[in-house]
Amino acid sequence: MKHNKTYLATALFMGMAFFSQAQCEVFKSEISDVQKYMVQFGKLSDSLKTSAEIAAFDARYSTAKNHSKTVMLLLGQAVTAADEAVILVSDAQYDSESCGLDEAMSYTIDAESHAIDARDYAAEAFENAKSAAKANNLGNLQFHIRKAQRLMRDAQDAADASAYAAEIAHYSCSHNKDHASKDR
Repeated sequence: MKHNKTYLATALFMGMAFFSQAQCEVFKSEISDVQKYMVQFGKLSDSLKTSAEIAAFDARYSTAKNHSKTVMLLLGQAVTAADEAVILVSDAQYDSESCGLDEAMSYTIDAESHAIDARDYAAEAFENAKSAAKANNLGNLQFHIRKAQRLMRDAQDAADASAYAAEIAHYSCSHNKDHASKDR
């Protein structure tokens, strides 16, 4: 009878360790995707810089208008990438609690906070880019594009911070023997 309890306890312990490791793998997948979306966000942000500069400073209304439409299009894609990151990081934040490692949870919370900031700044920049694309004169167009540029700098800083925190969170969730034996 004593051996059966020992086997049962061992099996239960091994099952919990396996479940914890499986949860960590789900978390790692989600947090890696967050990082990918934030990197994609950065690439889109970089891609729109040239068009934004032309729209913000060109002396011809038609040239500025064409480039403001490109900025609006790329900003729309950046907002979508940031939205996806926010959704995924929210799930990852929940799963980081199942992972049970304080460092992974802490960096996931940071990644979520920065992803939300990136999305919010980008959404505001997108609204300004839409206003620029609809503007009927060069002064209003350039005002909105320049405002969008400032917001995108803040959005890019937040996206970079989110990607960095997501990377650290990913590598913080490791299930080695020490972690598997921790009590939760």
